[in-house]
Amino acid sequence: MSRRTVYGLLLLVAASLICARILTVPGAFSANDQSRWATIRALVENGSYSIGSREYLANGSYRDLGIIAQPEWETADVVLHPETGRFYSSKPTLLPTLLAGEYWFIRNLLNLNLRRDRLAVSRIILFTINLLPFVIYLLLLSRIADRLGTTDWARLFVFATAAFGTFVSGFLGSLNNHTVAAAGALFAVYHCLSIHLDEDRRPARFLLAGLFAGWTVCNELPAAGLVLGLMLWLLWLSPRDTLRYALPALALPVGVYLFTQYLAVGSIVPTYAREQWYRFEGSYWGNPVGVDRADEHVLLYAFHLLVGHTGILSLTPMFVAGWIGMVRSALHEDGNVGRVASARRVLGCLTLALTVITFVFYVVRTHNYGGITAGARWFIWLMPLWLLTMLPELDRWAADGRRRAVAAVLLAFSIGTANHALVNPWQPSWLFNWFTELGLIVYS
Repeated sequence: MSRRTVYGLLLLVAASLICARILTVPGAFSANDQSRWATIRALVENGSYSIGSREYLANGSYRDLGIIAQPEWETADVVLHPETGRFYSSKPTLLPTLLAGEYWFIRNLLNLNLRRDRLAVSRIILFTINLLPFVIYLLLLSRIADRLGTTDWARLFVFATAAFGTFVSGFLGSLNNHTVAAAGALFAVYHCLSIHLDEDRRPARFLLAGLFAGWTVCNELPAAGLVLGLMLWLLWLSPRDTLRYALPALALPVGVYLFTQYLAVGSIVPTYAREQWYRFEGSYWGNPVGVDRADEHVLLYAFHLLVGHTGILSLTPMFVAGWIGMVRSALHEDGNVGRVASARRVLGCLTLALTVITFVFYVVRTHNYGGITAGARWFIWLMPLWLLTMLPELDRWAADGRRRAVAAVLLAFSIGTANHALVNPWQPSWLFNWFTELGLIVYS
């Protein structure tokens, strides 16, 4: 059986599993995706980003009106504009704006709406924004694996990990910004690699690399480091084409995002950056519960984010190979020469730098592990890069039966975690539940 045939079979199984899950998902899993759905509905039905308003009564009390005051549409991921008294989602505005366009067509062409036909509408949208990009993501990753890998075992193992063993697949049942950012990151890297490996200087390559890099940072602010790294990579390869094509394409989604943010609240400052807007009377964030009120020492927090109850390497241990690979690729020559070797080195350096910067950023700036979630969701956009840096390391493991056995065990644990997330990504991780049952952690 050829390698491409195995790719195809694995992709078919992965797509079928995701398809089956999307066909059975509820309208929303949690406050996180509920907030996004509310914005989509508000844009189409009310022509506004506002998802509700607060009305103050003569006796000094208040009542909340609008979408978030309706049964089954409540959400904690909401802010209150102090001047207008209007509620807005705390999530970035670009993604729900684009999906509102899709909802408009669904509503007008199929006569379906999010009030009466919520399950049908949400599942159609999830197919287009989650499943279809994931299929393309796997197809492109298989091409990169063919170019950068040297053994069939490593190529297929990385592809299987991508298809079944990361939170990219695990979060596809829910509307979120993390999986679309991961797809954008891989798409951007794919075009950069095509320019690097094949000396493909067509304007479309630079345009698409810039466009997807911009899309990624619009959905994950820490991916600004990825944008900088990719643009420096392209400037090194072709300064003229980068300035003419990649940078303007990068500016397009960023500009649209800032414009939608301005349309929403009259300012380009991201809503989630306005901490004071979260502190309104009755806000969940005024008195959070459970893990959302965690206040741990920075070292303990870093431990749990790395190898603890919400750990990158404890929940998806297959990435141990990717982390070893990125360090080796960044710090040591692999003995090969030519474009493939230099591409591996660039990817290793870029991924190592982004991993360190992003990890430190979240350790310093956050405290709640991303809330009630099945895994370290803030790092999902980095996972395609860890898959690529896994390739040279697994090539080294391919000839050793014991290392292959270790890889199989690591992948089995990673698949289990990803499937736990696929059931509901907005639930505690299985390690979180286990630690709680053992009395090792208590969040109240």
